[in-house]
Amino acid sequence: MTVFENVTRALARQLNPRGDLIPLDSLIDFKRFHPFCLVLRKRKGTLFWGARYVHTDYTLLDVLEPGSSPAEPTDSGNFGFKNMLGARVEGKVDMPKTVKVTGTAGLSQNSTLEVQTLSVAPKALESLQEERKLAEDHPFLKEMRDRGENLYVVMEVVETMQEVTLERAGKAEGCFSLPFLPRWGYRGSVNHKEAVTIPKGCILAFRVRQLMVRGKDEWDIPHICNDNMQTFPPGGKPEEKFVHIQASDVGEAHEDFKALKEEVQRETQEVKKLSQVGQSSLLSSLSKLLGNKKELQDLELTLEGALDKGHEVTLEALPKDVQLSKEAMGAVLYFLGALTELSEAQQKLLVKSMEKKILPVQLKLVESTMEQNFLQDKEGVFPLQPDLLSSLGEEELTLTEALVGLSGLEVQRSAPQYTWDPDTLPHLCALYAGLSLLQLLTKGS
Repeated sequence: MTVFENVTRALARQLNPRGDLIPLDSLIDFKRFHPFCLVLRKRKGTLFWGARYVHTDYTLLDVLEPGSSPAEPTDSGNFGFKNMLGARVEGKVDMPKTVKVTGTAGLSQNSTLEVQTLSVAPKALESLQEERKLAEDHPFLKEMRDRGENLYVVMEVVETMQEVTLERAGKAEGCFSLPFLPRWGYRGSVNHKEAVTIPKGCILAFRVRQLMVRGKDEWDIPHICNDNMQTFPPGGKPEEKFVHIQASDVGEAHEDFKALKEEVQRETQEVKKLSQVGQSSLLSSLSKLLGNKKELQDLELTLEGALDKGHEVTLEALPKDVQLSKEAMGAVLYFLGALTELSEAQQKLLVKSMEKKILPVQLKLVESTMEQNFLQDKEGVFPLQPDLLSSLGEEELTLTEALVGLSGLEVQRSAPQYTWDPDTLPHLCALYAGLSLLQLLTKGS
């Protein structure tokens, strides 16, 4: 991840742990995520590693009939952070030579990250809704309606109050010729440092709510939405298709490991419906793409576009007569979302783990750890069940330590014990989902 992305994720965890505050992942896009900006959600929603939103070139005000401007977003509070680290990676890999990688990303020395939250006031939104109708003939709205897209409005942002410099420093030493780590081509050590300066008023994180079109020119931004709600009513019919759900239906029930496990199992059941040839071909496609994050993201975008437009899609390795259903595409997108959360090094380690046929052990290790600690909000050292790793040889142990270590789960086989850090939970959730999919596919191959 970039320095910017590391710090925005850390900030979101600090301000709103396990909440709906979405960290911005690209500095260049910060001006397109101000309050009232319209964005698209381009990843199947999950409460464990988050949806992905992309900007549009429009705001809510652009698609309303002309009229008075709403009140400026209100300041909801100021916060300051010092010495905030967005990530720390430490690993030791012995295949066949020792490689140790350490790194930190965060604020530059003696810097303070000062931020404020700005949100659209309820009264300002009510006044805007009463005074300005939707411009039903707006070309952008027509395009989104034809494509069946859902639109979301940025309602709250966290922005910098002053210019600040972010830095990343790291060191790698040993033999740099492993297939799943950067190929430096010599023995020795490399020190690496990079910095980026972000301006005052830069958006670091945001919250959204879904825009709902009621009939031709009526609109609403409800407080509570679910995945079945659509911005544009099918057939032009107004509200009867929209169902509001209580906040209690989406919050507390998803804050334990059982909920994650059930969520992953629902998606794997859709993949299971593929024929044996389909599952094998999907595994072949993913094996070629793992380790190349850009190509995985490109596949994600292709599937998203096809799903949005109702097109049938075949993956490169799939025979032409094996089509992905809408449900199967949704499930593949779910797991692609998890896999793209992992680093390229982790993705390559997954390929090696498939070759060594040790995915079941790794899955059990991650599952067991999260079952015990999912709601644990403090760091701590816990005993590791000896039988979890007893079946692995030296090389397999090293692979497993590196794989889970890059998600923040530090395993010490000598004790045996592991160190739990609650900030790593989203990364472990993504790893758990990725392991679950690959285990399913390799089991059937």
